[in-house]
Amino acid sequence: MWTYKKKTDGSICLTGYDKTAEIIPEGRVEIPAQYDGFTVSELSYPFFYKNNDIEQVILPSTVTIIGSQTFQLCKNLYSVTLPEGLKEIRDSAFRSCGLEGLILPESLTKVGSASFAENTALETAIIKGKTEFEKSTFNGCTNLLAAEFHNVIQALPDYMFQDCAKLQTIQFPMRLKTIGNYFFLRCKLLDNIQLPDTIREIGAAAFSGCTSLRAIKIPDGVTEIKNAAFFECENLTDIKIPDSVKIIGGLAFDGCKSLVKIKLPARMSKIEGTVFGRCTALQKVALPEGIPAVEHQMFEGCVSLQDVYIPSSVKKVGSNAFNNCKSLSKVYFGGSKEMWDKVVIEMSDLSTGNRYLTNSIMNRYWNQTAASIGF
Repeated sequence: MWTYKKKTDGSICLTGYDKTAEIIPEGRVEIPAQYDGFTVSELSYPFFYKNNDIEQVILPSTVTIIGSQTFQLCKNLYSVTLPEGLKEIRDSAFRSCGLEGLILPESLTKVGSASFAENTALETAIIKGKTEFEKSTFNGCTNLLAAEFHNVIQALPDYMFQDCAKLQTIQFPMRLKTIGNYFFLRCKLLDNIQLPDTIREIGAAAFSGCTSLRAIKIPDGVTEIKNAAFFECENLTDIKIPDSVKIIGGLAFDGCKSLVKIKLPARMSKIEGTVFGRCTALQKVALPEGIPAVEHQMFEGCVSLQDVYIPSSVKKVGSNAFNNCKSLSKVYFGGSKEMWDKVVIEMSDLSTGNRYLTNSIMNRYWNQTAASIGF
């Protein structure tokens, strides 16, 4: 016996069931399209919240809304059939269930925060529609292997695949422009990935902790690589940055231990500090024309860095910019010796600071270009 409340359009919203009735839901459950003479158009909390007796749920095409927490913590629910006609799934609707596979219908227009988060048995997710997602959709789905988007979606939210540790394959939606903050955070098996050419914004820490990522091409049109975007992508060896990028945020490549060389766009307006910290394999870098300073800690801990090109626009080298760059032996400067002598090189009393940039065995070359070190 279902419990319900009437809606203003004459349909009803199922809210649960009589737990003292002779028959209660368990195993395979079909939600009725009609009940007590009314059309069932919505399911809402507490409905099946924390119900461990149900295993399969089939919804009728009359249901357009699944409310917040409706199926949350249904640990044994491994299968749900979501019909065409469904419009909205609200916050945490299927959070911490046992779903093994998921198909979101083409009719679905909105999915709330953490709707399918922590489904640790989930292996595949197929999204058919032009769906608008809120944050953390699949956060913590630790066995998710693949996700496919089959339609036009321009923005994907923050934390969408955070801690999907086994995610390896993703088919992005058509015309995608924005990837949210922490989007693939700690997706440790995510390998070679191809971003759509339509992307214009990649969120902060979007690929942070993707330790298997080896190569990536930033699409032309992206203007900023945000803070910690590739933080501790320790196996990243090949990254292509287009000339459209004008800003690189702090920690963007910090801990990328396998980067050997990196070519920055010809003209940039800002590179924040500690961008390349702990890039222990980095051997060559050419800084872009036009930047006014080498920021504090920018190359700290780059113990293999040997050659650096510094453009004549640089007027200051921040303290610890080359801290512990013990292999640095050649500096190629875009201006004259007289211009180099006017560059302010800050030193620190607490560490090795920039002494590798100023020591007597340093080879310095004047009036050079990035081509001097092979870029």
